[in-house]
Amino acid sequence: MPTLLRLLLPDPRAGHEPRPAEPVPCAARPGTPFRHLDGPCQCFFGGPAPEFPPSAGSPA
Repeated sequence: MPTLLRLLLPDPRAGHEPRPAEPVPCAARPGTPFRHLDGPCQCFFGGPAPEFPPSAGSPA
């Protein structure tokens, strides 16, 4: 039984989940370019705020 639990529970040594490979669009603001760099959108539940994606450079 302990072996089965070890397989089903998250590894406490992991610290945190790995970041997604690319930014995730904000589900709460679908018409904007806001993206979540830390994982799926949690705006409806008080999660971290999205970020505006970096621009290609300074405005002319």
